[in-house]
This record gives sequence, structure tokens and C-alpha cells, in this order.
Amino acid sequence: MKHIISAAFLAALFSVTSLANAQSNKPIIGVGTFESSFTDYDSRNIQTAVETALSKTGKFTLIERGRLDQILAEQNLSIQGLVEGGASSFGGFGGVDYLLYGRVTQLGLESKNLLIMSACEAKFGLDVRVVDVTTAEIRLSENITDDDQVNTSDSESNPCRGIGISAFDNLTAKVSRKIAEKLTQTLFPVKIARVSGDQVYLNYGSGFLKDGELLKIVTLGEGFVDPDTGEVLGADEELIGVVEVTQTKAKFSIGKIRLQTSELSAGDVANRMDKSDRKKLDKKLKSCNKAIKSEAK
Repeated sequence: MKHIISAAFLAALFSVTSLANAQSNKPIIGVGTFESSFTDYDSRNIQTAVETALSKTGKFTLIERGRLDQILAEQNLSIQGLVEGGASSFGGFGGVDYLLYGRVTQLGLESKNLLIMSACEAKFGLDVRVVDVTTAEIRLSENITDDDQVNTSDSESNPCRGIGISAFDNLTAKVSRKIAEKLTQTLFPVKIARVSGDQVYLNYGSGFLKDGELLKIVTLGEGFVDPDTGEVLGADEELIGVVEVTQTKAKFSIGKIRLQTSELSAGDVANRMDKSDRKKLDKKLKSCNKAIKSEAK
């Protein structure tokens, strides 16, 4: 009798879980174990960091690590086999939409002379792939690197002496956030959900955006195709505004329009600004201020 009750309870629990996943409409992603070219580095650190970063985006349902291992075992596959075999190795991954895996390719310390002192710089790099399990299409293939100054010393000493593997913890988190950002922006870019006066509401919250962050609002022009294959290669982006994030909530953020060249509307894509974008923005704002002062005179 106890066994019957337990089985019924588990079946009901599984049904509720499946229903919740279906209602959330979030793609299910599995984060595989990262292979490493360095024996001293425990690649489980990057796996955990990537899972945390993806969870904070609020756009994915993460499959439990044990369940993913079980599926791989049932298919007689391993992450190593997938890395070597490519997308053609996939098949039969029921209940999983995307699989993320990769390899740690760069891990090192470098001493740099800064005239009156020396600095130790940690460097970390990953090759990462995300595959659509249903179609075997590679949706993301990136080499992601970052560096961080982890110690300083006088110019005659070696600043990297005694630095352990824990020096890479901060870089692991940074690179993981980059992976989550690239994947999320590829599948679900930040978009304007609503416009109210000079305020906009964005479809990402505090797990992804930060107060004070500047975003460029773009629209996609007419797409262009490869004349040989007919494949759509991309589309030109047109900058139509700049928004500053002023308040982040759990599931959305509020921003203020700082620059606008045409009307913003729901559905417009918002991208993070890099150094080049910021230089262009500063130049544009100076030009605008100059025009305003000239008009006032």
C-alpha cells in the first residue's frame, strides 16, 4: 500500500512539474561538464558558475545535473564525445531544448613590469558551444576570454609567486556572465516592453541589468543574404535611441530615455554599449549640446 501511495505521489509531482515548465514556456537547458586542458583546474567551478549566471537571467529552466548525466548515460554519450563529434552526435534528448558544453583553453599567470612596480595578471579562456538539441543546430559558438590583475609587488619581485588557483575565481564568474549574456542576447535579446513618456520598461530585471547602465536602442533594417547559398547573413542595425537603466526589479527594469532620434516602441531591441559605442554617444551628446546652445543664442 505504501509503495502504491509513493508511486501515485511521484506521478502527481512529475505532472505538476511538467505543467509548471510548460506554463512557464522557458526553454530547458542543460550545462554539461567542461573539459579542461589543465589538470590542476577543477572545471566543475565553471559549470557551477555558468548555471548560476544562466539562472539569474530568468529566461531558462535548468535541468538538474544528475538528470543530464542520466540522459547522457542512456544515450551512451559523454561531453568529451560531444565535443569531438560535434552537433551530429545529438539525438534522443527528450525534454531538453539546449545543451551547453565546452573546454577551458586558457589558464595562466603573467608578470608585467609597470615601471616602479610589477603586477600579476590572471588570464582565463573558454571555448563554448550551445546546441539546439531538436535540430542539432549550433546556436552559439564562442571563444570567451578575460583577464584580471590579482597581485602587485615591487619591481624587483615576482608578483605571481605563491598565487594559487583561487586567483581565477573572479575571472570564472566574469566569463560565466559573458556566456549567459551572449546566449541570452542570441535567443532572447533585451527589448522594450512598454513606453510611457520619457520612460521605458525593459523585459529583463536585476539578475541581468544594473542601475545606471546605458543601452542603445536599435531597429533591424532589411536583411541581406548570401548570393550563393541563400542563407540570411544578417541585417543592418539602426541606432534610434539611448536609454539609461534607472531602476531594476525582479523581472523587469525601468529606464529613462537619454537620446532619441525617432519614436521608441515596444519590441525595439536594446543592446549593451561597448567602449566604441560610448565614444560615439559622447560625440553625439556634445554635438547636441552645442546645437542647443547655438539655438539658445
